[in-house]
Amino acid sequence: MRRVDYILRNWRYKVVEPHVPRGCALVDIGGYDGSLIMRLYDKIERGVCIDPLIEERKDGKVEFIKRRVTETLPLPDCSCDVATMLAVYEHLGNSKGQITSEIFRVLRDGGLALLTVPGSAVDHILKVLTALKLADGMSFEEHEHFDSAETVTFFEQRGFTLRKRVKFQMGLNNLFVFEKGQAPRAKPDDQQARKDA
Repeated sequence: MRRVDYILRNWRYKVVEPHVPRGCALVDIGGYDGSLIMRLYDKIERGVCIDPLIEERKDGKVEFIKRRVTETLPLPDCSCDVATMLAVYEHLGNSKGQITSEIFRVLRDGGLALLTVPGSAVDHILKVLTALKLADGMSFEEHEHFDSAETVTFFEQRGFTLRKRVKFQMGLNNLFVFEKGQAPRAKPDDQQARKDA
């Protein structure tokens, strides 16, 4: 990571940190090097960081699990108070719905999902910064010009309520705070299909 990457990452951390309640159980999905969860170490009761590039280990009350974030999360139902995904959701392509459902599954009722998702204009800026070797632009080709507003649709369809949306980094990034509510009820056609299966 280059200096600009560190500055932008720490800016995301500062925006998210006030929304993490003290004494919570937290899962950081796509946590890269685990730096967010270690930053929150004194604030959380326990934590899990999941990333395909991380070295598996335990550090006191924090566990680091090497796993693709598009797979089933290796956590029991209703075992976490907070799930964080910072600069990850826009990379997930067709797996966005699946991971949103997994976040719903592992959060307790009233649990929070905290996401940062860049606006689509960031793709162009990142290309320039990367070409100038000012930023690494990790996997920016996976953004697919994702419209950050679609994040709300994915989460609300799966039973979350949007509690807060804040633009930051000069309006180029978005913080979403979702609260887990009740799972949406299956449509009558869906219920019949399950019985027939």
